[in-house]
Amino acid sequence: MYHGISPFDIETGLTIQDAKQKDYSKVFGEELVKLARDDENIVAITAAMPSGTGLEKFSNEFPKRFFDVGIAEQHAVTFAAGLASQGMKPVVAIYSSFLQRAYDQIVHDVALQNLPIVFAIDRAGLVGSDGETHQGIFDLSFLSHIPNMTILSPKDYSEFRKMIDFSVRLNSPVAIRYPRGIGKDSLGNKEPIISLGKSEKIYGGSDVTIVAIGNMVEKGIDISRELLKKGIYVDLINARFIKPLDKKTILDSVKKTGYVVTIEDNLLSGGLSSQIKELICNMDNVKIESYGYNDKFIKQGSVKELYELEGITAENIVRNIMKNLKNTKIVSTNIV
Repeated sequence: MYHGISPFDIETGLTIQDAKQKDYSKVFGEELVKLARDDENIVAITAAMPSGTGLEKFSNEFPKRFFDVGIAEQHAVTFAAGLASQGMKPVVAIYSSFLQRAYDQIVHDVALQNLPIVFAIDRAGLVGSDGETHQGIFDLSFLSHIPNMTILSPKDYSEFRKMIDFSVRLNSPVAIRYPRGIGKDSLGNKEPIISLGKSEKIYGGSDVTIVAIGNMVEKGIDISRELLKKGIYVDLINARFIKPLDKKTILDSVKKTGYVVTIEDNLLSGGLSSQIKELICNMDNVKIESYGYNDKFIKQGSVKELYELEGITAENIVRNIMKNLKNTKIVSTNIV
């Protein structure tokens, strides 16, 4: 009854809360409702988390197209596979850490059959007060090597909405991973266009390549702006897709700068860092730095505290980049 409780009145036991602020879960739920109004084949599935995943509105508007299977993530995935095989478009909303329980079903029941199922992976990355068991830092790693799987992650709400629309139209398995909590409406002045395997170039420079994904793109923007004050011009790439990765854009950038920094809210092993290291392994004289999580479980703490402990702060990354470029002659071109 008191799992994950918000502030409450100690005498009555009633929770004290304002109207729910817009966060990624709410944006997901609202966008899915809009799409479902135009497409009766869209159904939503959750494993005892209709509120936590933002599906309450969907369940109220489309009660016959909403399925809560209880605390049975494995069944949620297999059930979705059955629906997809009969022409439905299932959207399975599950926390990143809980999706680990259904790994075998993702591989055999979904990916092997190349079924059009959308995995809405909530609470991806660090989760703060939810604690050590709920840190969603493994999904990029355990999904990216599965054949037929497409994986993408939004930098803001605007991109997220477009990714949801893109995903329900894709005729194969797709996972969108997004963080817990409040994001930004838009981090750019352009309407996002989501094309399979295409990244977004945010800034163009010749001194250092920064490749970030998901909520780390905002950090990449902050880093780029701080470096600009110091005369360092960044080629900033919002990867958007971890699979398929936009290899050409990244390779062209690294050939230009010779120095690449990756930033992700995931384990370094098997994530964005690993994929880019594989991509550039045959290139000479290229330096790479990676920011994410090492081979360990992340303790409980606020997201801010944990970023500081893990060195994933704009200040630390700027300092390290400046240190690495200290003895290098900087020639800045191709600024857009």
